Amino acid sequence: MTASPVTHFIQLGYGKVGGPLVQLTVENRARIERETGVCLRYAAVIRSASAILGDDLAVGAADRGMSFDEWAPRAPGMTLSVLDPVFDRFGLPDSTRYVLVDVTATADTGSLLLEALDMGIPVVTANKIPLAETPGWFEQARTASRRAHTPFRYECTVGASLPVISTLVDLMTTGDTIQRIVALSSSSLSCILGDFNRGIPMDAAIADAMKKGFAEPNPLTDLAGRDALRKIVILAKTMGLATSIEGVAQEPLLDQDYASFDTFKGQGMARLAARLTAARQPGMVTYCVGSASADGVVTLGLRSFPQASIWGTLEPSENLFLFTTARFGDLPVVVRGIGGGPMLTASGVLADVIKAAQR
Repeated sequence: MTASPVTHFIQLGYGKVGGPLVQLTVENRARIERETGVCLRYAAVIRSASAILGDDLAVGAADRGMSFDEWAPRAPGMTLSVLDPVFDRFGLPDSTRYVLVDVTATADTGSLLLEALDMGIPVVTANKIPLAETPGWFEQARTASRRAHTPFRYECTVGASLPVISTLVDLMTTGDTIQRIVALSSSSLSCILGDFNRGIPMDAAIADAMKKGFAEPNPLTDLAGRDALRKIVILAKTMGLATSIEGVAQEPLLDQDYASFDTFKGQGMARLAARLTAARQPGMVTYCVGSASADGVVTLGLRSFPQASIWGTLEPSENLFLFTTARFGDLPVVVRGIGGGPMLTASGVLADVIKAAQR
């Protein structure tokens, strides 16, 4: 039997998602090759100021996790030159199969991803920042992907491993017209507001989201809604709308900027709880929801829904995406489930890597 060609995996980032991604890839690659024909071997894992080169070291990182300490220092920066040691060892992209994967959370990787696409290297990213916040980046990436006939996959920027982007793209590719997207895309806000809808006090709801790993160590990051804002922008751009972060009509959850979570506790938390209570009428549930319409209007803010609707059946931390289309009429296409967490995100990234390697 002919051996499968090797796809060399270049990973940017080794944090909350990057660590589990290395572990999942190493643990499952024999089965992946057997079932899909994709043979994955690590070329490099690159952090902001250090890196490891070669599959043996990646296997060691998978075995030892965050206790792995064999990182080699490197000059900071995420320019194309960061790949020179990889190309020197494994060959140039015209002779070697690569997939470049971004599991960082920085705009600094943006130019590197675009250059990789131009060189014919498939790109998989879970990093929302370039797509949503760097002007013109998303459009450039899609253009480069099409021009070079190179996969550009970003499923995990919205909904972790849920098939949100792929469902949207499949609907559009087969000729359906997207009329409206409604999205509860933040697992942390879903957890907090879902608990609050059930009568749990705001401080306990926030603590629950932190305990379950959905909220950041500073929950103000989640309550500020930036993550949900980025996701509705990415969905709108995928839908074909010319939108931006600044173009979203946003209704912030917080009444002001707080210097720290400690300063928010007390009066700030009480004001948020009072606002949510006032927004939720009897028999209703309230969530922070994004929407994008075919007329170009993109919004993010509090919306209330009947308890008897699908919104009233959500478990805290569940995500919900409703696609209203011309083909499906009054009944929207529904994608729902847990859309956050490091391991789920890593599994979604790995699925994208396999598809990108299959080209």
